[in-house]
Order: sequence, then C-alpha cells, then structure tokens
Amino acid sequence: MTVKSLTTADFDEAFQLSRYAFQAKPTQEQTEFARTQWASVKASQFGIKDNDRIISKLTLLSLHIHLYNTIIPMGGIASVASYPEARRRGSVRKLLLHSLEQMKENGQLISYLAPFSVPFYRKFGWEILCDEVTYTLRKDQLPLPLPNIEGSLNRTSYTDSRIKTVYEQSICHGMLHRDDDWWARKQEGFKENETVLYEDADGTPMGYIVYHIENSKWKTEEFVYVNQAALKALLHFIGQHDSMLQEATLTVPESKGMHFFLPDPLTSAETKPYFMARIVDFSQFIAMLPFKEEGQFTIRIQDECAAWNDQTFSLSIQESHVTCEPTSAPPTIFMTIQVASSLLMGYRRPEFFRDTGLITGERNDVHAFLQTLPTEQPTLHDFF
Repeated sequence: MTVKSLTTADFDEAFQLSRYAFQAKPTQEQTEFARTQWASVKASQFGIKDNDRIISKLTLLSLHIHLYNTIIPMGGIASVASYPEARRRGSVRKLLLHSLEQMKENGQLISYLAPFSVPFYRKFGWEILCDEVTYTLRKDQLPLPLPNIEGSLNRTSYTDSRIKTVYEQSICHGMLHRDDDWWARKQEGFKENETVLYEDADGTPMGYIVYHIENSKWKTEEFVYVNQAALKALLHFIGQHDSMLQEATLTVPESKGMHFFLPDPLTSAETKPYFMARIVDFSQFIAMLPFKEEGQFTIRIQDECAAWNDQTFSLSIQESHVTCEPTSAPPTIFMTIQVASSLLMGYRRPEFFRDTGLITGERNDVHAFLQTLPTEQPTLHDFF
C-alpha cells in the first residue's frame, strides 16, 4: 500500500467514501461547497488505493493556532475514513505517518484532530488537548432573565463582521487563528442557525451565541464572549425563552468554567475530550513557549512515529533566547511525545503530569522544569 496525493479528479470517489464512512447525506449545495474546499491550496488530500479504487483517505489542513502569545502553523487532520473491508490493514497508520512527515516538511509545529477514538490516535502520538462540557438545563434551571442589561442584544447573521470582531477580541491560548477561508467555512456551516450579538453600552461588540431551537429544546452551537457582562447578557437571552423551552444544552470549552455562572451549578454536565494535539517537531515547538523562568534541562522524548523527536534534547532557557537541540548527554527528565504534547499545551496543571508519573526523572530537575512552564489552559471553539 502506497500513500498517494489525491487530485480534483478524485473528489467524487473520495467524497463517496466520506459519505459512507460518516453515514452522511449532504445536500447538493453542501457537496459543491465540499468540492470547493477540496480544491483549496490550504488542504492536502492523501489516499491509499486498491486496484485503482480509493479505500482510505485523510485531509491535512494548513491552519494556525494561538500558542500563548504567538501564532504558529498547525496541521489539522480531518476526514480520516476507510471502507470497512479496508480496516485493520494498516492503511490509516500509513496515512498518519505520511502526514507527520509532510507536516514536518511544511514547518507545521503541532497537529490537531477530533478523535473518533482517543486510544487509537494516542498510539500515533496524539494526546488530549482540551475538554468540552455540555450542560443540560431543565426548564426550571434556565438562566433567570435580568430586569435590564447594559447594552443591547441584536439578532444578526454569522456573516456580520462584528462576529469576527468578538472572536478576535476573545482570543486566548489554543484557539484557531481564523483566516478568511476559515470564516467562509464557518459561515456556511452556521447559515441555518440563529445568531445573537451582544454590544455593550458603548456599542462595542462583546459576545455572541449561535443556536437553534427544535421541539422545545435549545442547542448551542457556538458561545463566545469577551467579559462577564457579555456572558450575563447572553445567559439572560437564553432565559427569556423560558415560555418556549423545556430544555437547553450549552456546549462550551471546559476551560470557561461555565458552572460558576449558571443559576444552578448542579445542573447535569457531561465532560468529554474534545480535540487531541500532537507536537510534530519537539525542538522547534518547545523553543516557542513563553517560559516563566530560566533553566537548563536534558530531556528524553520517546516518539515511536517520528524519529526526529525520538531522542534526547538539551533545552536552554535564557531570558531572551531559548534553544533546544539533540544531545548525547544523559537525560534527567523522561516523557513520551503524547505527554509532552498535553503538558506543553496546558491541558492540566504541570504538577498533574508529575504526580501521576507521566513525567519521570530526577525529582529536582522535573520540579524545576515544571516551574518554568506557562499554565494557561487551551480553549477551542472550532471543529474539523
């Protein structure tokens, strides 16, 4: 089995595979939009053929994320699919390893994906990046409408330029840096939903919510806000629907701590892994971090799928310069690429990885290394 780059001539066959694998029934309009996306220069299509027929495929997206205070290139893995008769033959493994090599060549320092199975992708070096929480509110748990709010709530379209303004004002670690093509994709995906925008008393856009109501049930598609005033106003808006609703679900990044702001924090809440991340190039990635303290460390990374990471590195952190290079010196800190990915992206506080034995080595060195790391949790509103 050989990985091949797919072309526009392969779209219909590959799209049929996606329809079958994901049990989707796209409209003609959705099919044509997917055709446009397929041809994008910001997406590479890889596949494996058997008797000149595509049996497995994936899409590699060229994206960027906010890594703390820096924007870095990210490779998004999407639309991984195989026909059932082609599974368990190593075809997806070949596609993922090929994609890693391609991302390394492209300078994409990290990769994101939405897992159908965490254990499956963990085998290839991806690890949990962030969680999402879905709160299910009964009618009696809906947010209470406020007597009045400062500012205004306005129904609008997701194509409203003020939506983009809010998103960019709310940027924090881990979020996607949305370019014009990505905004077009989001706008296409949300065009059948309702969008409400909150502006403060000065007319500055500060929050929005995308949702739909069906059978007396509210479902949140995207909920973005800049400050607590915007959050309160948007929760107030949900509460104003009390005569229409029997239930409301709010799905938000776990990092937002939404239960602190609901009228009944004991509402039903389901937390689950949302996206996974994988460092593609350890030495280049770690040099981009905003370390809090200086230090010198020798770190052994275990990476069974990327030989360029599977070695010992000398990490030097100075006030104005960070370097990370392979070394033959004996390591004093040990971790897998999975642990490094989750740790350095901030999925949990650094001490979690030490206390659970995910990082091992000389105690003082491990402690000193963890003290250098930023601790902001990643947030992600997007899906691919």
